Amino acid sequence: MIKEFFLDKIEYDLACNLTWIKSLEDHEDQLDDYAVKSMSHILNVHHIWNSRLLDQQAESELWDILPVSYWKKFAEQNSRETIDYLEKYELGEKVNYHSSEGVKYSKSDIDILYHILNHSNYHRGQIALRLKELEIKPPSLNFIVYR
Repeated sequence: MIKEFFLDKIEYDLACNLTWIKSLEDHEDQLDDYAVKSMSHILNVHHIWNSRLLDQQAESELWDILPVSYWKKFAEQNSRETIDYLEKYELGEKVNYHSSEGVKYSKSDIDILYHILNHSNYHRGQIALRLKELEIKPPSLNFIVYR
């Protein structure tokens, strides 16, 4: 049941990210550094957590600025890697990793998966606020409407 929950929510997260990416691409000439940096951050963090789940080296850092043209591909890759993890592993395992500051941690993969989702929502909300300030209408992505 918990795997199905996360598979469903990762699909929703991807749908949200793709909608946001399309909207940001459509307004690329109006965006400021904050919006670009925040969307890049969402994608980088998802990648970093996937890397931790799979005990691999991440290819990007938390605040690396990604080219807008790369966002869609990276979002799809992140989602695919998370879904692969969900399909291959039993949930409830501890994951040992180092934070970006080098501190050792051991956390449940379930908590990590939840964090990925929560983190994306948090920053999409910040981007929405910034777009409103730039007089750009942000996409509406309420989960209940999506459902």
